[in-house]
Amino acid sequence: MTVLSVEHLSVRYPAQPEDVVRDVSLSVATGEVLGLVGESGSGKSTLLRAWLGLLAPRGGVVRWNGRALGALDSAELRALRRQVQPVFQDPQTALDPRLTVRQALAEPFRIHREPFTDEILGALLGEVQVPSDVLGRLPSALSAGQRQRVALARALALSPAALMLDEPVSALDVSVLAVVGTLATQVAVLFAGRVVEVGPAAAVLKAPRHPYTRQLVTAAIEPTIERPIAPEPGCAFRLRCPHAQASCGQTPALSGAPHASACPVVK
Repeated sequence: MTVLSVEHLSVRYPAQPEDVVRDVSLSVATGEVLGLVGESGSGKSTLLRAWLGLLAPRGGVVRWNGRALGALDSAELRALRRQVQPVFQDPQTALDPRLTVRQALAEPFRIHREPFTDEILGALLGEVQVPSDVLGRLPSALSAGQRQRVALARALALSPAALMLDEPVSALDVSVLAVVGTLATQVAVLFAGRVVEVGPAAAVLKAPRHPYTRQLVTAAIEPTIERPIAPEPGCAFRLRCPHAQASCGQTPALSGAPHASACPVVK
């Protein structure tokens, strides 16, 4: 069963003339873990926020459990939101500094009018390997790792059908790709807002088909160095690609499912 999906999703910020996420279609079924990889600025966090309903898409559809978010009223969205919970990148800002850990963990229960006890909250902390004696502490009294675990415990509070994690591992390099390969069942590779490759994690990481994915896997890209991105139409990676041809001036589509690539040149 498909739990989360986006169809031809495009997102643009008000101050920017171009889309940050371009015509992305992805889905996640029950029991699957989808890993999004790509260098800084590729659109991962923007895609996640649009998928969570925190950013309005310029085009396309976001669905949870088959229901289009844009068609739901506030009561319907509230009822559905408990099924999809986020864990944001920065635990320092994800937790209200004025609330104790107990109050932070109790929020989901209060919002959705569910009963809870300190034993239930302590058990949630146990699931993420944080001692229950932190319940009375403020976030400032916790380490960064503990704050992130508390944010995860809060997301797990109501047993959601899906978790959406923004940058659970940082600094894109080979070690991070190894973590993604271990945790994810599916991998989608983003470059300049487009999915350039998607498929089973083992296939994408061990036998990548797109030149960009191949560079990621071999650590040939240094994200801190600015590299040119080609304007549309056409493959945005073509100015950085050793295999670029005249045909790359046309915007490529993904093909070859279940392991699909947006490069018609490299096989």
